[in-house]
Amino acid sequence: MKHNMFRNILANFLGRFWSIVSNFLFIPLYIKFLGFESYSIVSFTLVIAGIMAIFDSGLTATLSRGFARNDHDHEYKVRTFVTLESIYLIIVSIIIIVVVLLAPTIAKDWLHTSGNDNMAKFIMIISFDFGFQMLLRFYMGGLLGFEKQVEANLLQMFWGIIRNGVVVLIILFNPSLYIFFLWQSLSTIIFTLLFRFSVAKALYGGYFKTFNFKIEKPVIKDVWKFAGGMLLISLVAAVNTQLDKLTISKLLPIEQLGYYTLAVSLATSVAVLVNPIATAILPRFTALFSSGSRSEALSLFKITNLYTSVIISCVVGMMAVFAKEIIWIWTGDHTIAEKSADVLIYMVIAYSMLAFSVLPYNIAIANGYTKINNYLGIASIFIAIPGYWMVTERWGVYGVAVVFAAVQIISTIVYLYFINKKFLHIKPFAVFCIKDLLLPLILAGCITFVSHYFLARYFFGSRIFSFLLLSVIGLFSLLVNFLIFIPQNEKINLKKIVFNHKLFKK
Repeated sequence: MKHNMFRNILANFLGRFWSIVSNFLFIPLYIKFLGFESYSIVSFTLVIAGIMAIFDSGLTATLSRGFARNDHDHEYKVRTFVTLESIYLIIVSIIIIVVVLLAPTIAKDWLHTSGNDNMAKFIMIISFDFGFQMLLRFYMGGLLGFEKQVEANLLQMFWGIIRNGVVVLIILFNPSLYIFFLWQSLSTIIFTLLFRFSVAKALYGGYFKTFNFKIEKPVIKDVWKFAGGMLLISLVAAVNTQLDKLTISKLLPIEQLGYYTLAVSLATSVAVLVNPIATAILPRFTALFSSGSRSEALSLFKITNLYTSVIISCVVGMMAVFAKEIIWIWTGDHTIAEKSADVLIYMVIAYSMLAFSVLPYNIAIANGYTKINNYLGIASIFIAIPGYWMVTERWGVYGVAVVFAAVQIISTIVYLYFINKKFLHIKPFAVFCIKDLLLPLILAGCITFVSHYFLARYFFGSRIFSFLLLSVIGLFSLLVNFLIFIPQNEKINLKKIVFNHKLFKK
């Protein structure tokens, strides 16, 4: 079982690692070939994608949880899949139609592009891309529920290569946003079908199981409470994560959204590094809690949380201290580095808070509990809306970043407290937070701060040398944190799992 979980974690890490690498590789090339103004338009389309994700309706999480549960038989899982897939197809179709109809209004009244109707056409094209992305993630959730992380991540990596990598070659010869968006939409549609084939194989035993449109009331009655809670979580989360960008796009020039989104793209790598572990662990949490093995689930949470804390702390320390250097190494543009560095510092703090809450969130989802997420999310919105509006015109994107970070810090502290009180019962909880969360963060920050103090003069020469230097500092920070905070028995267990795994055998 541990070897299985290790394989899944490794597969998820490779998938998420590709996400990070693709960001570093492709975004600078988009800026180079399309221009920064066009990249800013791409940034706004990502905001639309985030809003459309609201309409996930909790069905992806519901499907993944349903497939992972030990107390459901195969027949019930088939009925659940057919019902949820039917509902999902209806939702996605409605969303695409609505976005296409509203595209001219969004372009004219929100972005004030009345003199140019290109933006409206771009929005129409990407409505298909992001609509099918919703379907793709729905089917991927099914694969993850079956604990088929290897297959899911391989498909996701190939999708990223075709969608985001091959398009670079296309815009190199024809730097057109039309071609850019059309290619991405077509790639997503094709890989959505491939993901569907894989889910059908896992569920039915055959790739080409025909689609069966059927909505069963008993299934809806059984899952509606969890799915409804997840819908509200999706709605609240989408508003919380996109409201800052919507405010910037409405009140500031679209180029400012480009600088802000650039920093966000880097900061999200904190969560991207943690999600592979969380994704592999969620089905196990669900199985353990559904079978009443709470003590085993708690032990799994503690050690997994410690590993993720070490990873988060090292990445946050690097990005916060070397913000300007990292953006310059990434883009090769000193102006972009200057304008985005301060935003990145606040964003990496904010997304580290989100990353710290991923495993507790999985504990809640494994137990079908969504109430606290919704309460906190709604409270955050009431703080963020006036906060963004007051700071944007005076301090611009920097003010928005500060408000976003403050909201995430407060929300995460409160969330961890309540999840522990309801499910984990770790005592004393304050000592747990200091030892497992705060101390790794302090140590990583000290290592990177001292490194920056003594080595700052060696940066801004060669980008390759600077990247290698940063890599050495980051690996050193990770190694020191690992040696100090990971218990000796866990180091021995990890060594056994790694070197006994078939990937390392002849």
